[in-house]
Amino acid sequence: MTSDERIRALNRDFLETDRPTDVLSFPLADPSDLEDRGRALFLGEIYISVDTARAQARAARRPYRREVAHLAIHGLLHLLGYDHASAAARRRMTAIESRLLREAAPML
Repeated sequence: MTSDERIRALNRDFLETDRPTDVLSFPLADPSDLEDRGRALFLGEIYISVDTARAQARAARRPYRREVAHLAIHGLLHLLGYDHASAAARRRMTAIESRLLREAAPML
């Protein structure tokens, strides 16, 4: 959890995009390491901008906790190798996010 200022610096320094964003993921595991489901593994880092998350939650009229959960799920899926570069990949990732959010809803 970080600020717009910090996430903007990360976005600029690592992804060459000089603006804040809602979530950034930095995978640290090798994709082949994901194949062994029984192995303990540090997947990487997820940064969520609390400033942007609050603004997005307000704009969408949904709870802040739900917005943060959505961003955490989105970031985790990136660490697991999912992306949204194509329309098909975006649909697949969105479907998984929606399912996981539904499953997490009782905890939010």
